[in-house]
Amino acid sequence: MGYSIATDIFGAAQAAVVRRDIDGALVPIDADTADSRAYREWAAAGNVPTPLPAPPLAEAKGAKLAALADRRWRAETAGAIVNGMGFPTDEKTQAKLTAAVVASVLDNNFAVTWKLADASFVTLDHAALIAVSQAVRAHVQGSFDREALLATAINAAADVATLDAIDIESGWPG
Repeated sequence: MGYSIATDIFGAAQAAVVRRDIDGALVPIDADTADSRAYREWAAAGNVPTPLPAPPLAEAKGAKLAALADRRWRAETAGAIVNGMGFPTDEKTQAKLTAAVVASVLDNNFAVTWKLADASFVTLDHAALIAVSQAVRAHVQGSFDREALLATAINAAADVATLDAIDIESGWPG
């Protein structure tokens, strides 16, 4: 009898179970069951589960691109510091900021009370709204620029080792 490393629906290894090769059953490693004891005895005899096959390069690129999109979203919505004030940069805030800027362009005397990331409030006049809007827009665009740069590198990777060496966690704006 043999066992293989079990995976979830996304192909990630599961640490708490193995797959019994003969029938595909998932066997908990640490449970107090006959199947679990049989696995532990098998492993104690020097056997090891069959390792996961390396994903094809195209599949690995797809997974890395999906992780990159998530990382960009986290960077984009992490907030931005403008003139020492922390502004949220989530999609709702971006839309509300755009509406406030339009209102201030239509009426240069327009001012709005704005809630900052630390839950404090500040009054923003026309000039301040323009400055904040430009800074938030630059932050958001910087996030997309970083994603585009890394996506190009991911798509150009010739092998899994090169792909694995691409760091998608560092270099983000903010």
